[in-house]
Amino acid sequence: MKTDPTYLYMAGRDGQLLESVSPFCHEAVERDKNAFCALMDHLKAVDENRTVIMIQVENETGVWNQPRDFSPKASELFNESIPEEMARLYHTKGTWPQAFGKDACDYFMAWGFSKAVGEIAAAGRAIYDLPMFMNSVAVGLPLKAGDVPSGGPLPRVHRIWRAFAPAIDLYGPDIYSPFYRAVSSEFAAANALMVPELSQDKNAASKALFTVAAYNTICFSPFGIDGFMAPLSENDLLAQTNSDQVAFDPQWGDALAYAYKILHLLWPQICQAQEDGRIYPFLEEGNPFDEFILDDYIIKVSYGPKGGVRKSDRPAGGGFILRLNPDSFLICGVCALVEFLPAYASQGQVFILDKREIKVHDKTLVPGRILNGDERNYTAIGSWPTLQKLTFYHR
Repeated sequence: MKTDPTYLYMAGRDGQLLESVSPFCHEAVERDKNAFCALMDHLKAVDENRTVIMIQVENETGVWNQPRDFSPKASELFNESIPEEMARLYHTKGTWPQAFGKDACDYFMAWGFSKAVGEIAAAGRAIYDLPMFMNSVAVGLPLKAGDVPSGGPLPRVHRIWRAFAPAIDLYGPDIYSPFYRAVSSEFAAANALMVPELSQDKNAASKALFTVAAYNTICFSPFGIDGFMAPLSENDLLAQTNSDQVAFDPQWGDALAYAYKILHLLWPQICQAQEDGRIYPFLEEGNPFDEFILDDYIIKVSYGPKGGVRKSDRPAGGGFILRLNPDSFLICGVCALVEFLPAYASQGQVFILDKREIKVHDKTLVPGRILNGDERNYTAIGSWPTLQKLTFYHR
């Protein structure tokens, strides 16, 4: 298909052909559908134990670096009246620019792509009915056409995608953005959050702890996670991107693995605490601190240099606090200073009654050191994922 000129390829505003075929090319959609059906047929034959739990359909769908497909067929459709199915969905009429104004290109491409991908996904599910998801690039805010592939399954056009691609269950962000909190929040509001890709760097453990606590995410997968554990000399991604070696040091892969172990062992408690509203996620992202106001405590989580370590050399602060009972808490996180203050002046001061480490050992959580002396005066956690249990009293 790549070398066959009979297929309709998308075109840019200047008329130059783009690398990807147009979603308005019926022949290309049929070829893609046949290939996907062959894959699903193969999986059905070999996946006897159902080890495959979900399928990604396509990859980062959308028009890159262009507002829309400017091929002759696409432009003809764009300047016609919107199809009846879109008119019913949005209770409007006219051409795409008349009906949707500044959003016309994005909505037009979302309609085209969702129709094509929806047909492909439905055909595959008819052969082997596995849950299916799509990923979309999220590189900045606001998430709008031009900053991300136009027509891709971002929350702003989920209404279109859900209408015309009902075989797709979930839409997840590939987050290569300094606005991780905002992007993950926007997608979590749209459907169950899954993060199929994000930057492979020193902040992965912080983001994993935050994301699970904040959204009970069903997937958190840094890009190229297998290379994340490799020595720097073997990390192909590092070489390709000429990235900062501090960010790609394999110790951060080890830190993420340890964070995963903690999350796995605390999973029942995390889920129950989310149900009860007893979990407080935090993440450093340009904010000097996060603050949580409870009925009888104010919890302040501060970020900044720890022990003389420069900010560029340490991970971002991130993690969560889980309330076990009125005066006992679990603190799990990376690079943060956690303070418990009285909610009211009449309560007097807050003091630590007991402070203990909790470690992962042989796939279980075991007590670590009892922290006394100066270590009891404040709760600072460093660059390795840390789990502690604290009990407080007022006086």
